[in-house]
Amino acid sequence: MLKLDKEFYDSYFEHYGKMSPFKVVVVVAKSLESLPGFTLVEAMNIAKTSALLGQTYIDFYMELAKNYRSFVVDNEDVDKIIFNVAFHYMYMTKPDVLEGFLDTRFKTRDIYTEIAEDAYGAATEETIKKVKSIETGHTYSVQVPHPENRDKWFYDMAITVGSYAKCHSRKIGAVLVRDNSIISTGYNGPPRGVPTCDQRWYIDDAFKERYGHHRKEDTKTKGVCPRRIIGFPSGQGLEICPAGHAERNALINAAKIGVSTNNTKLYMTCSIPCSPCMVEIINSGVAEIICTSIHIYDETAMYLLENCDVKVRIFDFLV
Repeated sequence: MLKLDKEFYDSYFEHYGKMSPFKVVVVVAKSLESLPGFTLVEAMNIAKTSALLGQTYIDFYMELAKNYRSFVVDNEDVDKIIFNVAFHYMYMTKPDVLEGFLDTRFKTRDIYTEIAEDAYGAATEETIKKVKSIETGHTYSVQVPHPENRDKWFYDMAITVGSYAKCHSRKIGAVLVRDNSIISTGYNGPPRGVPTCDQRWYIDDAFKERYGHHRKEDTKTKGVCPRRIIGFPSGQGLEICPAGHAERNALINAAKIGVSTNNTKLYMTCSIPCSPCMVEIINSGVAEIICTSIHIYDETAMYLLENCDVKVRIFDFLV
């Protein structure tokens, strides 16, 4: 690739700074049409060689200038001709680099092609036709009933978020809100990139050695929480669970993108959070939690709730 430098940058704005980028492409191509065919081929070959050698624009300029007389056409500016050759070469071979260097766009995007490539893996006449034929008129008006109130609205959103949970025990969703606007969401499951718990039987030797005797050869493991196979009662054996809870993940996701969780409301599709989640809810500045019931996951969670300032209530459409 030809390395663009300050000389190339300055030359562009000297010759074409007042012209629209789209017109520059046309003007440059037209100017090169006046060069004899063999001369243009020779010039482009020099540009190609400079690119292969990793040379800068000024290196290419000096190489091409050695034969400058063969590039003079009707007393046209030789500097401009050499620039045009370099510009045309970059536009034909590395248009994205050219646009990035000059911080401009020389050709409009083909949206149909982009969507076809993304949706079907290739932009062919057939896939582009498919893209253009997709009927979307019905999406301009949502056809679901208006929610009873904001509690129902955020509850429905939390349900949708929870449906993506990777936990094989239960699916929980949480929505973090400030001023009636969602700032973060979370669902329960293992951390990003960590295999789900049902794979531990096959990839975690220490786990297999400790708990393997609980599993028979014909025991179904795919999609089943290991705690159930081992026989732990609900709420026990959590030390082998690799999942983070929905409430915690909503707070973590906000922190990950630098959004403050102070003075927020946390809507969740579960009862009172467990004590580790309650600790984080309190310390992160959440002002109110809205849950589906006042059943407690553990006694310490209630102790924490009774001795903090976080407001707690049940979704109003449930009471």
